[in-house]
Amino acid sequence: MKSHWLSWGLLVLSYATYGQLLHNNDSNQLMWYTALAFVVVQAGVLTFLWQPVRDFLLKGFKTDVGYSIMVLALASLAVVAVTQLRTFAYLVVLIAAALLVRVDCLINSMGDRWSFITLVLLSLIGLGLSWLPTLLFQGAEFTA
Repeated sequence: MKSHWLSWGLLVLSYATYGQLLHNNDSNQLMWYTALAFVVVQAGVLTFLWQPVRDFLLKGFKTDVGYSIMVLALASLAVVAVTQLRTFAYLVVLIAAALLVRVDCLINSMGDRWSFITLVLLSLIGLGLSWLPTLLFQGAEFTA
């Protein structure tokens, strides 16, 4: 079994920095729940749902209606990328880091279940680490 500490560390670090973005923007609980849902959905798409999502995207480009819908979706994504560049860049990094971990899981011959658990746990560890400065500074305020 090979050590994949670099890709795993990058995923944890990317989610920790994304969590700091949420802290710095004074995000409400809905944003945190959305981030947790993103973790689970992303891990699911990269493991259990990979084949159905891939088939859906490939079939979408085979018909005129599907092609039109895909073009509109990509245009909408481009608008979001331009208007919310910083958040979009964070999301691209999160997806890239998760893909890297998934590739390492495939190289390591991990099944979909273990890959899903690995992706979710590493992401949640990263989000949890983003709470450390907040909790430490709150603790320092109470003791001072």
